[in-house]
Amino acid sequence: MRHLLLGLADCFTLAPALAAEGDEPVLLFPSNRDGNNDIFLAKADGGGAKNLTKHAADDIFPAWSPDGKKIAFTSDRDGVKNLYVMDADGANVKQLTKEKEDCRAPTWSPDGKRIAFCRHLGGSNPEIYVMNADGSNAVNLTNDDAYDADPAWSPDGKKIAFASGRGGDGFRVYVMDIDRGNVQEITTTGNPLGYVYPAWSPDGKKLAFTDAAGATLEIFACDADGKNKKQLTKLGGANSCAAWSPDGKKIAFQHSEGEAAGSLYLMDADGSNAKEIVKAELPREGGRPAWRPKAK
Repeated sequence: MRHLLLGLADCFTLAPALAAEGDEPVLLFPSNRDGNNDIFLAKADGGGAKNLTKHAADDIFPAWSPDGKKIAFTSDRDGVKNLYVMDADGANVKQLTKEKEDCRAPTWSPDGKRIAFCRHLGGSNPEIYVMNADGSNAVNLTNDDAYDADPAWSPDGKKIAFASGRGGDGFRVYVMDIDRGNVQEITTTGNPLGYVYPAWSPDGKKLAFTDAAGATLEIFACDADGKNKKQLTKLGGANSCAAWSPDGKKIAFQHSEGEAAGSLYLMDADGSNAKEIVKAELPREGGRPAWRPKAK
């Protein structure tokens, strides 16, 4: 998520079997390896990466549909960041939003019928919206003067976690019901640096998110009600865009130093065994990885 005060800029070959449905872990991630940010599909170790978008525009924030057949993403190919959707192999790209203000960070409802996203009203006040998966009937869920962004749909489809500056001391994690009610504060101190990007564990019992640790940004996890907060990474720099594997055993995330492009890392869900799997290719804003859902 962009820091409101600092205005940060927008947390090979491939075997055919990799793009097919199945149980093999597969990751999406944005990469600039071909000269600009495109969406790549790769094995869980980062190998065998294939460019799915191959477009001159910036394509970022990939998100799998629950059935693994579609990928939503953000692109500025019409001059403004809007939301698009494509087949899992990169075919049949369709534009979902046609706003004059940036729309980004899509997240699918568990039934695949709706998409939540962030829309920057007036260019500066982001709000959480939800729309049908075909782009119709967009509704504002937050409608608050504060900076509300980074939506993440809960696995049971009943709640959305998001980051907000409404606490007045930086960005905290909140959870609300999908009908806009019952807004609950999950973290009790603000992260002044941004890039929060909350993410639910597959069983809905935990939330991973980025928080400030001194002058660095590290990934933390807590219970869904905010209890038992634990720091997972101690890498320094900026660590963000946590993404749980479908079995809940791994977390993919982005690590960056200074203003350099981010690297894709993988660690165990308890924070151990962190390792770099793609080096210095991910955009600082929008470099969110996404795991392909398990075949059902």
